[in-house]
Amino acid sequence: MTSPTIYTSPAGERQVRIWCRDRLGSWATRHRTHTLETGLGATTVVTAGQGPGVLLLPGTNFCAATLLEVADALVPDHQVIMADLPGQPGLSTAHRPRRRRLAAYGRWAGEVAGQVSGGPVTMVGHSLGAAVALTARPGPQINGLVLVSPAGLSRARLTPALLGVTLPWLAAPTPVRSQALLRYMSGQSRARTGPDPMLTAWMTLVARHSRTSLAPAPLPAPVVRRWAGTPVVVATGAADCFYPPARIGGPARALLSTDVVAVPGLGHLGPHEDPALLPALLGRLRAARFSRR
Repeated sequence: MTSPTIYTSPAGERQVRIWCRDRLGSWATRHRTHTLETGLGATTVVTAGQGPGVLLLPGTNFCAATLLEVADALVPDHQVIMADLPGQPGLSTAHRPRRRRLAAYGRWAGEVAGQVSGGPVTMVGHSLGAAVALTARPGPQINGLVLVSPAGLSRARLTPALLGVTLPWLAAPTPVRSQALLRYMSGQSRARTGPDPMLTAWMTLVARHSRTSLAPAPLPAPVVRRWAGTPVVVATGAADCFYPPARIGGPARALLSTDVVAVPGLGHLGPHEDPALLPALLGRLRAARFSRR
């Protein structure tokens, strides 16, 4: 049985998809948008650049069309592959897995990794995307993980301040309320300039027309430990409101044998706050891979 659509109406779904297509259509970087058939349904993938493959898995409520500046920082040295998660706002299927959601997403991520590149890829997951990457099974098609503000290692920190900006945004979305939420999710790097207007528009659209999903629970330890033999970099903003360094440091060391990179000045939206973050973390992954030889 198919799960209900995430969108509140067909008209709302059309608006979200039009926004995504318009963003991709105006992207100056040469790219290709195509659809893969997967076990979770139609999956939209956007590919740009040449070089070692990097598969970007976005977080809750985000998609390829919101990652273009992030991708531009990687394109000079990588083939960047952005996959919209099924059941998240974007261009992939509007239906979430009904049962054992993260396990289903993990199988899906393995399918995508096997289809999108001629060689192995590095999975780069942000927030929910990091939990999806951790749930995938290690194999020759994946040569490393970069996990940024990762869900799946611990429960998200939920505070009254978070509820104070989230509930109004969900109940009656406006650009002002989207800005308040984005400001809460960001670090000091955005304190002067304020939230990205593109993300403000997107988050307002998402809240108006889709049903958001909750942060996933921590993954079972054996699932995470499967990656202990693979090069892994775990990073989070020093000011991350959901997954601060102190919250995920213990699980990262115990399950993945790695310390957490705490990035000064950044919050939960690190890749969007500083597009140079992912190239730097991929550099760390290369160094870790070299040290294993």
